[in-house]
Amino acid sequence: MAQRIIVDSTSELQAAATAMDEVAEAVGNAVNTLIRTLSVAGDPFAVNDSGATAPEVVSGSSDNPPWGTDSYGKSFATGANGYVGMRTNLLQGGLDVARTLAEFAHGMHRAAGGVEATEEDSRAGFR
Repeated sequence: MAQRIIVDSTSELQAAATAMDEVAEAVGNAVNTLIRTLSVAGDPFAVNDSGATAPEVVSGSSDNPPWGTDSYGKSFATGANGYVGMRTNLLQGGLDVARTLAEFAHGMHRAAGGVEATEEDSRAGFR
């Protein structure tokens, strides 16, 4: 049996898509702010964003890391679950979440537009 989809109001779908766009932007801004803050604190990062592909986080190195070089700093930074080993993937994951949310919002906008166009075509058929 085919699944039925009922859309009562495309304006509600458009509003939800706009809200999703705002969430995507907020997540992207938060991750980029974190990257800039970490860089200023001595943990250099950069985001390669050519526009043709998804942004990519790349990390540098620092001789004077913000977490220090004592035993506590080394404990925080090193090892399989240490900050240094995980930081790039975690920040990249944040950027990827923002991109996915933006793509989802774009799909919602397109769906609402498609429903509106189909509805208008149906109305025109009865005139």
